[in-house]
Parts: sequence; structure tokens; C-alpha cells
Amino acid sequence: MIRFTIPGDPVGYLRLTQGQLKLLHIPDHKLRPAGLRKKSEILRCFAYKNDVVQYSTGKGIDRKPKRKTHMKTMIYFRSGVRPDAENVHKLISDSLFLNDKNLSGTFDFDYDARNPRVEVEIYD
Repeated sequence: MIRFTIPGDPVGYLRLTQGQLKLLHIPDHKLRPAGLRKKSEILRCFAYKNDVVQYSTGKGIDRKPKRKTHMKTMIYFRSGVRPDAENVHKLISDSLFLNDKNLSGTFDFDYDARNPRVEVEIYD
């Protein structure tokens, strides 16, 4: 079994269109407020994906599992203003696994105002 914790406020999965990805190449001063908000949301999602990979590095995770693998995610939010728990689980699985067709999993959530985090367990 592999266990690790991702500290900080959890971020949910963000489905992106090609047009939204183009926002990343436009200088901030040329964007309207809505474009700036979307760009910062995209950058926040990418940064969280990098955090997930960083905290899981060296744990021996098979990024292309060939047999059934189970991932349990326990999400602790700071408050009721939060992303959907299923989207947090999806973002973490997409960050960790290149091919998730053999991945099953469960997730649950709770609140911890002093220590928001995500605890991940991966096992066969």
C-alpha cells in the first residue's frame, strides 16, 4: 500500500477547451476580467497537478497500471465553499496515472479548517 498526503486547499478537475488553453499564451494586460479569472483558474489547476506529482514522487506508483489498482481519497476541505469532491478525486487520478482504465476508487470528504489536505492510499 502506498500512502501520502497533499497539504493545502484541494482543487477540482477542470475540463479545458482548446480556446481556454490559448488564454495561457495571451499577456494578462490584454485579457478582460473574465479571461483573467479563467486563466488564473487554469494555472491553479496545473499548479495543483504538479503538487500532486511532487508529493507522490518516490513512492513507487506505477503510472500505467496493468492490473486493477484501487485509489482511496480522503479530502479535507477548509470550509463549505469548495470544489466538488469527485472532481478533486479525478484531478488526482489524472495527475498520478497516465492510463486509468484499470483504476477503481473511492473518495470521501470532511472539513478541517486548520489543516485542509488530501490523503491518498493506493493499493492492488
